[in-house]
Amino acid sequence: MWSKELINTSRKLLNISGVSVKSLDGNFGVLQIGDIEPKYMICFYDENKTVSFKSIDEIINAGWAVD
Repeated sequence: MWSKELINTSRKLLNISGVSVKSLDGNFGVLQIGDIEPKYMICFYDENKTVSFKSIDEIINAGWAVD
């Protein structure tokens, strides 16, 4: 799990589209924020893959944080 400090920083910065993110699984990507649900989408850097989330809490609970 990420440190409390990184989680708190992530809660603030995950409101910015284009922020770089990392996962506990060793994946890296960029966050895109849209106007419709699911509102948050992470596009992986090294793969043609995306994952979608409805909230910042859902992103953090899935093991993602700002990089």
